[in-house]
Amino acid sequence: MASSTLIQNRSCGGSGSYRIVTGPSGINPSSNGHLQEGSLTHRLPSKKQSYSIPMEKSIDNFQSTLYAPDIWSETLQRTGCLLQFLQCNIYKMEEDDANHMPIGFEIVFPAMMEDAKALGLDLPYDATILQQISAEREKKMKKISMAMVYKYPTTLLHSLEGLHREVDWNKPLQLQSENGSFLYSPASMQVTILVYTKDVKCFDYVNQLLIKFDHACPNVYPVDLFERLWMVDRLQRLGISRYFEREVGDCLQYVYRYWKDCGIGWASNSPLQDVDSTAMAFRLLRTHGFDVKEDCFRQFFKDGEFFCFAGQSSQAVTGIINLSRASQTLFSGESLLKKARTFSRNFLRIKHESNECFDKRIISKDLAGEVEYNLTFPWYASLPRLEHRTYLDQCGIDDIWIGKSLYKMPAVTNEVFLKLAKADFNMCQALHKKELEQVIKWNASCQFRDLKFARQKSVECYFAGAATMFEPEMVQARLVWARCCVLSTVLDDYFDDGTPVEELRVFVQAVRTWNPELINGLPEQAKILFMGLYKTVNTIAEEAFMAQKRDVHHHLKHYWDKLITSGLKEAEWAESGYVPTFDEYMEVAEISVALEPIVCSTLFFAGHRLDEDVLDSYDYHLVMHLVSRIGRILKNIQGMKREASQGKISSVQIYMEEHPCVPSEAMAIAHLQELVDNSMQQLTYDVLRVTEVPKSCKRIHLNMAKLMHAFYKDTDGFSSLTAMAGFVKKVLFEPVPE
Repeated sequence: MASSTLIQNRSCGGSGSYRIVTGPSGINPSSNGHLQEGSLTHRLPSKKQSYSIPMEKSIDNFQSTLYAPDIWSETLQRTGCLLQFLQCNIYKMEEDDANHMPIGFEIVFPAMMEDAKALGLDLPYDATILQQISAEREKKMKKISMAMVYKYPTTLLHSLEGLHREVDWNKPLQLQSENGSFLYSPASMQVTILVYTKDVKCFDYVNQLLIKFDHACPNVYPVDLFERLWMVDRLQRLGISRYFEREVGDCLQYVYRYWKDCGIGWASNSPLQDVDSTAMAFRLLRTHGFDVKEDCFRQFFKDGEFFCFAGQSSQAVTGIINLSRASQTLFSGESLLKKARTFSRNFLRIKHESNECFDKRIISKDLAGEVEYNLTFPWYASLPRLEHRTYLDQCGIDDIWIGKSLYKMPAVTNEVFLKLAKADFNMCQALHKKELEQVIKWNASCQFRDLKFARQKSVECYFAGAATMFEPEMVQARLVWARCCVLSTVLDDYFDDGTPVEELRVFVQAVRTWNPELINGLPEQAKILFMGLYKTVNTIAEEAFMAQKRDVHHHLKHYWDKLITSGLKEAEWAESGYVPTFDEYMEVAEISVALEPIVCSTLFFAGHRLDEDVLDSYDYHLVMHLVSRIGRILKNIQGMKREASQGKISSVQIYMEEHPCVPSEAMAIAHLQELVDNSMQQLTYDVLRVTEVPKSCKRIHLNMAKLMHAFYKDTDGFSSLTAMAGFVKKVLFEPVPE
């Protein structure tokens, strides 16, 4: 804080609070908080050790003594500590990382040195670093005229103490916030009160803070929106937000109360919006069903780029990460969000490749890791439990924000949250291991391991359910998901193994009539497969009766009937050499991708009663159609070589035949990927809007689409033995060190 001397970090609220030794209310000067050589210390409570503040931050905190020379110069002359510290160490600023310079330092510091010189203080005014900082000040001031400072809220309002010679102090008062502050900056307020305007509202603002925080002052106050958003985001990324549903709801309702069409800032009623707060609020509000529009980002967009503040040219990694995450929730037709998604991904990719994943506003434990995860697993491919497990390693309880001083946010960097998240993850993982054993035993009881044509995917199938429905109460849903996933995999292998079409027709008829006697003449392997399907579906039907309080057996049989009928149709196409049109192919292939039996069987165990009107509704069938289309195309793109070797056609091949003007396979794939992207945008909209289909059910649809992206984004990750092995191991088998 530029106009107050920092003593130590306190958990007083705001954006990190600090005891000060200057200001209103008769606070007396004190040397408490200075080290023996005159510098300042920042205390990290969790590690009980001092953190070395970059030189700019130590020097910046010295400025407060210069704005009331009649009071403070005697103390300085008596102690001499701060002066000696500056004289000896000001040159060390040349060694500091400019990326971690405090907010407004280039504005405030030159003014501070001018004040020191006017007082006759002996300091190295000719130091090269001082000339460089002064040049930065001039450069910034040329971009923003004082007329703009008086007319529009800009970040310069944070640094009025560095402009006290230039400011006409009657003019900026029109930009005061309701609480009397300039962008909630106590530093700007103190110089305004102590030296110039004597404005009563300014005085009341600072005085109330001193009373509220026991003669301490936050770096900026309030940060009520910023703090709530970061807390909710952290709870979600740690995987423990379900324990705080009421509190999360209250926080988001509070944020939405202050939401504006142009976005928000860090504080309620802030006249200045920033892309970081706006993007995080947009994403959290949208994914929780609130109505927010993409126009909130328009003021941050200029000449093809997005910036932290309107009319400025600064870009920060954390702000662009949040912009990226927000842009990935775009709906169809949201062109500005599409531009934001492209820009933010390119920006983060360049930063990651050049090893420049640091931020001017936060010292984070693993910001580079967060960027890497965002690039590797964007929202479409981010599996909830994998995200939680990754963030458990990245989450820093000692993360420090950089304002005019270093500060922490105890409500966000909360060690209790991290401990709870680790314990919760390990508890769920232990449960998941036991459930996986049940799935493996069931697979053995069905004799599926004896099927020569079948891939053994019990672990991968269970992982898919556990990575998306990890909560203990979803145990039945996970087990049903895993069994249906194994069944669909084995059936797919049976139909792709060159099985004679006549045998397939008999098998299909047996499933349609649900009659085991019809398979008596089939090979032993076909009998094993049919009986595994028959017994398992009957068992699931009994379990669903208990969950739904009604018989849904006919629905379950219908899903599998549709699947094997589509498989037969594809086999008949292959035998005859028939090449369908793209639309004809997709109508069949969206079913043969085998997602519907998995998803729709699981829905009966999602915790809601599904009546016939819901199961027959347009919305119910629409989301399943979109998920199946997404899954089919993604699977075709990555598996077309394997499918071609089996004599099967794919959407890529058919599209190229229907569009001979497309010069390459790569361009055909690009078109199909755009079709997937458009379908995901529509799916996102339909999942997040309110319909008669319960939200918990639509979340299962969305998670299946995410699974398909995760498995097939780079390769055929489901068929591969190694592509997803590391992630499976992390989620299912490796406990988190507590």
